[in-house]
Amino acid sequence: MEPQVFEGTAREIRTRLAAIPDDERVRVMVGRPGLSLVARKLQGTAAANGMTDAIHDALLQSLKHDR
Repeated sequence: MEPQVFEGTAREIRTRLAAIPDDERVRVMVGRPGLSLVARKLQGTAAANGMTDAIHDALLQSLKHDR
């Protein structure tokens, strides 16, 4: 099965999940992602694209000092 993201009401999600075979592995997130989860994903993406600790520290300093 191809990875998919479902978004909707609980009723809509239950309906879509009912069509998935019982032995299929799924991952479920309920609610909205917290800011820390979003930050971790962005940090991982930045690191994968070459952001080093030094670049990260400089960026945070510039944000703190509004430069």
